[in-house]
Amino acid sequence: MVSNTDSSPQKSDEKNHSAGAQSSDSSGSKVSKYFGDKNSVLTSVFYGILVLISAILAFFIRIQPKDGVFLSNGFIRLGENDPWYHWRNVDYLLHNYPHLSWFDPATTYPYGTNQAFAPLFDMMAGTFIKILQALTGNTSTEYAMTIFAYWPCLLAALCVIVIYFVAKKIFDSRSVGLFSAFFVAIAPGQFLSRSIIGFSDHHVAEVLFSTLAVFFLVVTLLKAKDKIITYDDLKNKKISSIKTILPYAVLTGITLGLYSLVWEGALLFAFIIGIFITVQMITNHMKGESTVFIALTGLIIFAIDFLMVIVTPQIGEYKSLHMLALGAGMLAILVMAVLSYVLEKKNVKRIYYPAVLAGIGIVAAGIGSLISDSVRNAVFGVVGFFTRTGGALTIGEASPYFGNTIPPIIFTAMIAIFLIGLPFLGTSVFQKDKNRIYFLVGWTVIFTILMMITGQDFVELFTGFSVFGYIWIIALPILAYKATQDNNMEKVFLVVWTMVILWALVQQNRFAYYFIVPITILAVYLLWELAHSLKFDAAVTSWKKEILGKINGTASKEQPVSKAETKEKESKSFKPDSKAAKQAAKSEAARQYSKPKQKAESKPYTAIAIMVLAALVILAPTAYLTVQYTAGTGGPDMSWINASLWLSGNTPAPTLDPYGTYTQPFQDLDGDGKQDRVSGSGIEFYENQVSTVPFDYPAGSYGVISWWDYGHWLEVIGKRMVDANPFQFGVGGRRGNVSDPMIPGAAPFFVAESEADATMYLEAIDPRDNMSGARYVVTDIEMASGMSKFYAMTAWTLDTSGYTVTIPTEIGNQTIIGSDRYFNSHVVQLHLFDAQHLKQYRMIYESGTEFTRTQDQESFYKSVYNFLYGANVPVQNTGYVKIFEYVKGATVSGNAAPNSTVTISVPIQTNQGRTFTYSQTTTVDANGHYVFTVPYSTTGPIAGQTNFAVKPTGSYTVSHDGVTSTVAVSEQAVLTGQTVSVS
Repeated sequence: MVSNTDSSPQKSDEKNHSAGAQSSDSSGSKVSKYFGDKNSVLTSVFYGILVLISAILAFFIRIQPKDGVFLSNGFIRLGENDPWYHWRNVDYLLHNYPHLSWFDPATTYPYGTNQAFAPLFDMMAGTFIKILQALTGNTSTEYAMTIFAYWPCLLAALCVIVIYFVAKKIFDSRSVGLFSAFFVAIAPGQFLSRSIIGFSDHHVAEVLFSTLAVFFLVVTLLKAKDKIITYDDLKNKKISSIKTILPYAVLTGITLGLYSLVWEGALLFAFIIGIFITVQMITNHMKGESTVFIALTGLIIFAIDFLMVIVTPQIGEYKSLHMLALGAGMLAILVMAVLSYVLEKKNVKRIYYPAVLAGIGIVAAGIGSLISDSVRNAVFGVVGFFTRTGGALTIGEASPYFGNTIPPIIFTAMIAIFLIGLPFLGTSVFQKDKNRIYFLVGWTVIFTILMMITGQDFVELFTGFSVFGYIWIIALPILAYKATQDNNMEKVFLVVWTMVILWALVQQNRFAYYFIVPITILAVYLLWELAHSLKFDAAVTSWKKEILGKINGTASKEQPVSKAETKEKESKSFKPDSKAAKQAAKSEAARQYSKPKQKAESKPYTAIAIMVLAALVILAPTAYLTVQYTAGTGGPDMSWINASLWLSGNTPAPTLDPYGTYTQPFQDLDGDGKQDRVSGSGIEFYENQVSTVPFDYPAGSYGVISWWDYGHWLEVIGKRMVDANPFQFGVGGRRGNVSDPMIPGAAPFFVAESEADATMYLEAIDPRDNMSGARYVVTDIEMASGMSKFYAMTAWTLDTSGYTVTIPTEIGNQTIIGSDRYFNSHVVQLHLFDAQHLKQYRMIYESGTEFTRTQDQESFYKSVYNFLYGANVPVQNTGYVKIFEYVKGATVSGNAAPNSTVTISVPIQTNQGRTFTYSQTTTVDANGHYVFTVPYSTTGPIAGQTNFAVKPTGSYTVSHDGVTSTVAVSEQAVLTGQTVSVS
């Protein structure tokens, strides 16, 4: 047997050699001391360097597309949408440090919006920039924005380091930690795309703080392994055993609180921890073990998180939900702990514990639902908390990862049944653990293949996660089996962590950037098990000893190891958590091994070949996909950048200080004397309580309306107040069913089938007399295209029928969006048809056609229009982005023969040199009088108003009965609605 004493040969040599002895033993002991010991300083440094290299690699990969951020013209282009609003917050903070903007009247015009983001991400970034500004003396906006662009890359590198420690602690293996960190560093998918340069959004900080909370929780669980804390200890105030876990439980609570201050939906990890605590308390009770430690840990974590949330002014729209959920969580933990204690004292059969808990939960949920709407929403909404419906399903990151054919909770249940439930039942057939593992591997491999064959979404797991998207499926049931057999809490937590993130992922694909962490750890765990089964780790250890022996000069003196000892060592080598394994590891450091026999050398080489092949299978596709994900950064293209910059320089300057401090207008619809709070959760509920009290804006203020995707660009780059934004506020439409009244906003405005209806919705956005929701309208071809965002607009109104037609094409009949409803829609009339026949909307700017990703959609739909209606609209691509102005319109009146037809027209030239004709036709009334309302001025801009770039090249021409007249229309007449007579 292996002895666990200090009298090993090596240590004896260290104690007994004389000063005059040869230095080989001395140097050998030093080599073993600094290189051979698992806990040696140099070993730690070695792994530390490798982890640091992985972090640097993560940073380097993420800055590759920097040329797409720092443009040659000096413009700094952040990615996608939300990073621009984060920059607005950081820019505000830099001007008002340390104060954040808690209410922004420049978005969701005319009401403004409370801070929609949790504050910590912006506070961290702003503080970091402030420090660098102080160190360098550079306080320019460009310098600050440059640092902000690199910020997510830095946080991603920190994530890699934290992931190393999490995996290392869970499996007590530096190697598992190192490879987990490395693979996450190079992994493709959303974690990469959401932490790439310029994508300065809070997502990467979510991963950082949630994973950090996991780390401290795992350490807490490990520290408690040998500590038995009982209810009597608490009763007798014996806190010595509690002191060991207390600091780490507190740190878990703090990091979970920081996570809550980074993202308003941070209840996700509180939910994960809550489920784990419930599972572990039930497990402990069923095994007759104390539940005190688990209950105490949960209470500490939730209490600290609760306190951090309550002292924070705002956490998006979910602060009250955080407090409710955390409070309910603490109460539930207390109930579970007390019930366990009572049942144990009364010697009640342990099987009754989960049954009674379930009963209490059902009764409490029922009573709470009857008492409070908030409780009812929380209870019935928790299962599908992240599930979106209606128009919200068109939000890219909020759409279900595996589609919405099967409800998310059913899909998750199916995965749990097929990956954990059924395999567990099947293991009872086998007597040996080895055969059970073979069964689990076989089961999951067959399951994975079947899913890949039958489900396209499972095939797409490869695109989002590379081969890790499949390996975890095999690893999960194996780990779940081993963890539950040994009641290994940290591994049970990894299983719960994976399953809950999967539950979130099937509801919203955005959670893919969370999912990569646990599934990579699972994949590395499985590969390490494979390496162990192939004796790969034994071969490496053998060679390591051989090299040390050569360095020591004692290789020939090594003693062979008996088969029994070798077998014992191998059986325990991948159970580092057990005391026997730790004892064997200590003794192994003092043992000298002989060289492997020549006959046995084929096994290590086979193992090496298999592991190298496995590495290539992982690295090759991962590297390929990672390159694809770093091809660009997203964000506004030059058409949108130029249009936004033009808007900021050629429309009336805003009268609202962007760095001022503002408060939300007081609104009390229910008459309770308190500021109304948004009820429910998510966008489906937000606009059910429509604001009725607009913000008190300075004179001359106005809004700009576009689709919600573009709101932050127009606000930050264009420096204008916007009606709709990427928080999906101001989008309007319906939230329940198609018979509900329409909420004014962007969706009903753009899909309105007449100019009158569109104007009605626009003016209804602002309830004040003689005010409209917006003065300027910005469109792009994606908004006007049925193949892009037009369908999303109809989805928000819940009225999606009647938009399609079937047309013949070269590849057969195709059903596309292209009906009367589509071509009559306001956005199509504006963008595709240049508002050529509208009365109160005029084009004032047209971007170039340099952006071609979806530009051809314009030509396609113009061809469809000509085909369906026998029209002769020029089939050409025009400006990708266009800006229109909503005006009162000048009234042009005249006289002609009763019931005759009159036409008014004027040639228009855009800033791109393109020309078209604006025209209207009407019928003279019985009194011989006609009236037109026209939006274009023929006399040019006036100071302080729109400096329009699209303008008439002559006067209006009025034609009737063979008579042609010309008339000039001033800008003042257009803006104020004055009447111009045709002589």
